Amino acid sequence: MNVGSLIVAGLATFGTIATVTGQTVIGQTVTGQMVIPPQRVMAQQTAPGEPQQNDRRPSIARINPQKPIQIRVVSQTKVPVVASLGTAVGDRPVAPGKSVTFGRLHTSYLSVPLDLQVTLPDSTDPNNPIGVFLDVKTAGNEIIVGVKTAVSGGGNTSQTVSVDQKGLVYVF
Repeated sequence: MNVGSLIVAGLATFGTIATVTGQTVIGQTVTGQMVIPPQRVMAQQTAPGEPQQNDRRPSIARINPQKPIQIRVVSQTKVPVVASLGTAVGDRPVAPGKSVTFGRLHTSYLSVPLDLQVTLPDSTDPNNPIGVFLDVKTAGNEIIVGVKTAVSGGGNTSQTVSVDQKGLVYVF
């Protein structure tokens, strides 16, 4: 009895083929042995250029992108932080216990999509790294970003609040 594998027309077919007296028998019992039927294995294919949808977390809030947007960054830390809203606005330092505002609710200054990055300056003590944590809430079309820090053992030194074109708010 011969036992082997079969590959046909570029498709890999795995299984056992038993040859008995010149006949090939697939998936049947031959002299007390079970012959496993072949199984086809196909490569997964995706459409070219199809964007992945699993690279974002669920949104945490929503604003109306058709109305003026205001972002208020409130430092609840003991160290200064830096809030950045793209190259047009630039970096704004936020002192401990103070706040900084981007945009106004009565003018259409900020447009979506937008990304606000809150960053800690270089850690003064590399043996005790500090991580930044954002607590984001909305009130109407105002996004309020509470900034907190904690000794993290190597956590993030920056986090980003992102608002997409539909007004969905994310934290990364």
